[in-house]
Amino acid sequence: MKKVIVLLLLLSGGLVAQAQYKAIVGATLINSNGDKPLENATVLINNNNIEKTGKTGKVKLPEGTEIIDATGKYLIPGLIDAHVHFFQSGGLYTRPDAIDLREVISYEQELALIKERLPRTFARYLSAGVTTVADVGGPMLNFDIRAQANSARSAPRVFVAGPLISTVANPKLDVGDPPIVKVSSNEEVDKLVQQLAGQKADFVKIWFIVSPQLNFEDNLKLIQRTIDQSHKHGIRVAVHATQLATAKASVRAGADILVHSVDDKEVDDEFIKLLKQNGTIYTSSISVLDGYNRTFAQRFDFTSADFEIADPYFMGSLFDLRKIDKEKLPDRVKSIMADPNPAIESASERIRIAKKNLKKLQEAGVTIATGTDAGNIGTLHASSMHQELSIMQTAGLSPNEILINSTLNGAKLIGRQKELGSIASGKLADMVILDKNPLEDATNYSSVALVIKDGEVFNPKELLSPTPEDLAQRQLVAYNAHDLEGFLSVYSKEVKLYNFPNELILEGIDQMRERYATRFESANLYAEVVNRNVMGDYIIDQERVIGSGSEEVKATVIYHVSEGLIDKVWFIIK
Repeated sequence: MKKVIVLLLLLSGGLVAQAQYKAIVGATLINSNGDKPLENATVLINNNNIEKTGKTGKVKLPEGTEIIDATGKYLIPGLIDAHVHFFQSGGLYTRPDAIDLREVISYEQELALIKERLPRTFARYLSAGVTTVADVGGPMLNFDIRAQANSARSAPRVFVAGPLISTVANPKLDVGDPPIVKVSSNEEVDKLVQQLAGQKADFVKIWFIVSPQLNFEDNLKLIQRTIDQSHKHGIRVAVHATQLATAKASVRAGADILVHSVDDKEVDDEFIKLLKQNGTIYTSSISVLDGYNRTFAQRFDFTSADFEIADPYFMGSLFDLRKIDKEKLPDRVKSIMADPNPAIESASERIRIAKKNLKKLQEAGVTIATGTDAGNIGTLHASSMHQELSIMQTAGLSPNEILINSTLNGAKLIGRQKELGSIASGKLADMVILDKNPLEDATNYSSVALVIKDGEVFNPKELLSPTPEDLAQRQLVAYNAHDLEGFLSVYSKEVKLYNFPNELILEGIDQMRERYATRFESANLYAEVVNRNVMGDYIIDQERVIGSGSEEVKATVIYHVSEGLIDKVWFIIK
């Protein structure tokens, strides 16, 4: 008998109608409200609300209730990522202000692809167990994105800010709907805040950048004006401030949220007192700190969640630095590629400080929400949430603290703690069923069996349902990452490799593991798809491979997909 008896749906006139009641039965309930884990729990859902929780057998189930058998599994509130940016892809071309590759891929092309793939991005968040996200800064298009997500079935709840208000211009990101808008006067601040209020923004975001060329006090006056005007409209204010001095100034000015960890120096008692007195929420956002440097150095540490959840096309673009003409790369990037160690060490030091600060603030009782800053180069949408959870664990936070930060405190950040963030009567039915206990290891948050959002049950594998082309792309990404397990994960156990048309090279996943384990030892191994054709279950790639021998290899590779895995591959070597 299957562990999950899902959704006995009533069919009527060709339409699918869900029963009013569902019950999750048999899981260990791990809540964020301070209660001890409850074994063999039952949670009764009435439409999209939680009606009752308790020990199985003590919760009366109405007749006709759909039973979701979660025996041996773990039930947690839906995860909340409190810092993302949907106008960014996580890929190489998404921030021309950081690495200008517009001669290779125009920024307009990048934005169009992001918009086209947005429904899949939403689904990736659900499959990761993330049922709510806060997009704290993007173009005015953000308000359409919010509407699109909140009217979609397979999407998380989305709360948004509009353009970041800044005292610094960022023209490379402006193609008619800028995500960052420079203000120079109170009049400009008032006009922009009024515009955002008219869109019913969930937040106003300030980009607080400090440099020797900027007058700190003059900038602070405009930031204070922005906060004051936003609060007059009843809108929360989030501030990007990564330095201790700017973070302190932002809190004194009335910031409701700091969306980044302080990473320039260790926090002090004055800062802790300011945060607690003002009730400012501090967002982790540590996983983003070395995403750029990992990409520029081509030193990746992808997780299994990245290969399973992240968009394989944007993820794959991170390797494009290996094929782009070096003359088109900025000197800073060429320098990192030539000698990655200084940049990697610098990022590691920032991460060390940020983790130490996170632990200190957590122990002091500051309200902390989990955020990733997903969308930045190297920080992939949805899967980066699991990296952030693991970082919190290595920073020394307790399993219970990690859970609260990633659920209830995220709900507080968006001002919806009465509706979201814990599993309790009257709250919205946003929950995640896990195969493994997250209190034992934060990596177990990625063992998502089912996701319940707004009372509807989703299977993460069905949410993503990768196409044959997706599978071919995933194995290409893993190949270039030299990640053997990620590479093999898309192949059938009975896979067969041929020299075209029928000369058998190997058969079975064990032989494939042995063959590619040796190949992945080459640090220079890299494959580029020059051309791709899709013909139903067949993918035909023209590839250029370097690092597998003394010479470049050109080949046509044909992949066949059956039952969601690649089961046959043919090579035509030129």
